[in-house]
Amino acid sequence: MSLKNEIAGAIRAIRTIRDVDYGELADVIAKSSIGNLEQGRHSITLEKLIELSNSLQFDPVALLALCVSIQNDEPADATIERAKAQLALFRAEGGEELFRSQFVGNELKKRPPGKPRNSKNAAAVRELKASGMSQAEIAHTLGLAKSTVHRYWQ
Repeated sequence: MSLKNEIAGAIRAIRTIRDVDYGELADVIAKSSIGNLEQGRHSITLEKLIELSNSLQFDPVALLALCVSIQNDEPADATIERAKAQLALFRAEGGEELFRSQFVGNELKKRPPGKPRNSKNAAAVRELKASGMSQAEIAHTLGLAKSTVHRYWQ
């Protein structure tokens, strides 16, 4: 999903409403880059978009909501309401707590290298192992690769 054109339109509109010229944003982004961005010729990193949004004194979440609303051809309020519903569901599923547990202060916790474990599959393998099933039987029952079952078996 590319939002280049939507971001271009949003930056143009916000900059016009706020009466901000390119020079006032030069500490965040080069003047030529702003021009290219507003023409939809350049992409922007999320970090740079947040910096630019803050320089325009416009909430970055609201800016993204505007862009997504244009892409989905819906009012920005509908985009925000859908996002609020997703956040509420995520919170109800324990996602917000899990998300916050990924940090120590503002630093992302280190995790072991390699592919993260699927805790549901790991629990299922342990449960079936305890019931006396072999690794091959578990792999067939759960539809997992034998190597995956072996890894969770350990």
